[in-house]
Amino acid sequence: MSSILIKVTGFLGDILFSTSVARQLKREDKSLLIDYQIPLNAPYEILQLDNNINRIFLPNEEVDESSYDKVFTLPPCTQEDPPTIQYQKHCGVKDLDSSYNVKVPHTAIEVVSAMMKPHKQQGKKIVAWQGNWEEKSFRYTEEEYKRGVDVPNLGYGGKRRDINFLISELSRRYLLIKVGFDPGVSQNQIGLLTTGIFTYTAAILSQCDYMVGGESGLINLAAGVGTKTIITGDYVHQLYGWNGVIRKLKEPKLGPEFYFENGHVSLNPYLTDEEVVEQIKNIIGN
Repeated sequence: MSSILIKVTGFLGDILFSTSVARQLKREDKSLLIDYQIPLNAPYEILQLDNNINRIFLPNEEVDESSYDKVFTLPPCTQEDPPTIQYQKHCGVKDLDSSYNVKVPHTAIEVVSAMMKPHKQQGKKIVAWQGNWEEKSFRYTEEEYKRGVDVPNLGYGGKRRDINFLISELSRRYLLIKVGFDPGVSQNQIGLLTTGIFTYTAAILSQCDYMVGGESGLINLAAGVGTKTIITGDYVHQLYGWNGVIRKLKEPKLGPEFYFENGHVSLNPYLTDEEVVEQIKNIIGN
């Protein structure tokens, strides 16, 4: 029986993407013993439900790497491949699969389902939205993007999207649920606080019809539990598009539309806020 340690780097989304490696390796060899070391505490409880992972080491736990047959440290995402595929290639997976799955404890789903039952009976679509959406958004025209004059923290257009306007307009048709960590809660916080929040956030997302926001760990969590997602494409385009400030790519492979066959949309990055509202309504329907 061979043993493998996978050392995950990065943030919440990267941890979720990395679980696809264990799944694919186990499909190729069921006898493998695969342990993980993760950089954040939050998804610990969810990862414990993954039957492909033997043991999970938290950030501050010591690991005897010499006891493993192979040790893989996952590299930073390049955005040239979907991160799931990039990680699988790095770990020698032969049969590549861009998808990933997130399991949620039944107890959490039961609690959330009971709490949301009265809302579902209203007959409105339930849409989760990202609490820090503004931080994951920019607003610019195609001409401003082409010109490429970056305003620090505000992007090529010198402004963020008006999230209050988006939420106000969408709330006229849908039941909206804000999800995400409060500003005072760190992803690195030790203890049950972030783990519990993350687990119940996953349960809430699993009961929603859609999630809207910018590319983020929460959007990727929603996709992992099977909820459809709509992201404003300006954030990824600002950072990694053909004139991106971090990397210039023709088509950065970042966002659920690149990990799953259907059910996920990345909106045109040049849309006005009014156009974003209309497109979201057209996608979700009544």
